[in-house]
Amino acid sequence: MSACLTMEYLSLTVLPKEVGGLKSLKQLHVSNNKLNSLPVEIGLLTGLEVLRVNNNRISAIDPSIGSCISLVEVDLSANLLINLPETFGNLRNLKALHLGNNGLKTLPSVLFKSCTQLSILDLHNTEITMEVLRHLEGWEDFDRRRCSKHQKQLDFRVMGSGEFDEGADKN
Repeated sequence: MSACLTMEYLSLTVLPKEVGGLKSLKQLHVSNNKLNSLPVEIGLLTGLEVLRVNNNRISAIDPSIGSCISLVEVDLSANLLINLPETFGNLRNLKALHLGNNGLKTLPSVLFKSCTQLSILDLHNTEITMEVLRHLEGWEDFDRRRCSKHQKQLDFRVMGSGEFDEGADKN
């Protein structure tokens, strides 16, 4: 049984530092609040697997996030972020990173090289261009994982649907 703490739509402006004492916490959902930051103590949650803090007012992420080594999914979309700490490279289990609707111009230089499980990266409505991404070390490997994941999803939908009809025969 995984422990999940959900505090959404509460107009929270601060996440209490005591959250760092919840050692067995696997999921933390604090979306749709008015948070300006996450406490440094978030780094004490080494067993945390899912962190959802989308739709807040967070402008910076403390480097202590890099201690949350069990994170698999992080949603920081719709905040006020302009950069992420290099310690994101410590999140070696990270598979999905949602960063859309932020003021980001670049990503941590080690993200693709260190986060070798990463296959979902949402950068919609950021200032990060493909040109920026292609210059980051490890981009090619990430791009292969991303394409492979999408192909598997497509194959599953096609094979699992019972029939496949693109409409090519229809007039």
